[in-house]
Amino acid sequence: MARPLALMLTGCAAVLAAVGFGTPAYAADPPTTITIQGAGLTGPVAIHQDTQPDLFNRLLHQVGWMATHTGDPMKPDAATLGPKYTLTVLADRKALQRYDLYPQANGGPKALRPADHPQGRTGDAWFYVSMSVPELLHSAGVPLADPADTDGAGALVYRDPAGYIPGRNSDSQPLFSLSDVLNAQRRTLALWVGTALVVLLLVVGAARLSHRYSA
Repeated sequence: MARPLALMLTGCAAVLAAVGFGTPAYAADPPTTITIQGAGLTGPVAIHQDTQPDLFNRLLHQVGWMATHTGDPMKPDAATLGPKYTLTVLADRKALQRYDLYPQANGGPKALRPADHPQGRTGDAWFYVSMSVPELLHSAGVPLADPADTDGAGALVYRDPAGYIPGRNSDSQPLFSLSDVLNAQRRTLALWVGTALVVLLLVVGAARLSHRYSA
């Protein structure tokens, strides 16, 4: 009994160490560039972390969380989405994340995490995204403009069906950190595996006691 139990505990400890402390391959590659391409652009627009850190971090903050979340329950009509802009997050030239953004969709900005996401094929997932996304895309060089704009300034003021008109981006939340999300996931998985290990030990211990007393 002791030898199988020792082997079982060794295997569980190895799994716990791999889950709790191992780092996924893409976690070692911090994002460095965001590219945007789509309607009205002659080529991809690139935002680099070292030259435009504020815009880069705010864009990453608005889209990066979708990599680890399930989608919102919706299936939008393609005719109501408006122009599409594909945003790709890269580490040097390696794609880490990719999203299709629809900043002028009816009912508010939306995003699609396509099934062929760089982190693994999972299936399409739709999300509602922040009302500040159109303004951020506009700041990055995407030719979005408010149809009601008459002063020729080209400023974007997003107008949704409810009549809410947000001002300039006032997002004061902490900037998104991909490493923080990955670390949180590893801690959660480690907790699950640790709990399963404790339950397994209790079951094995109870079985041994039961066998001893029955003998």
